[in-house]
Amino acid sequence: MAGNILTITLTEDQQKQIRQATGKTVTELNIDLAATGHLSQKDLDQVAGGSYNKVF
Repeated sequence: MAGNILTITLTEDQQKQIRQATGKTVTELNIDLAATGHLSQKDLDQVAGGSYNKVF
């Protein structure tokens, strides 16, 4: 069910912050929408750290 996976590509700054905090390199986040329950767009914006673009 690849259609239920949301992929968020992190900016260089976000990657750097994660690397400094954890010592791990993370370039993108993959979120299984079926496992998230009912997150609002506001919830996702806060996790992603800002604005978003909807692509249909």
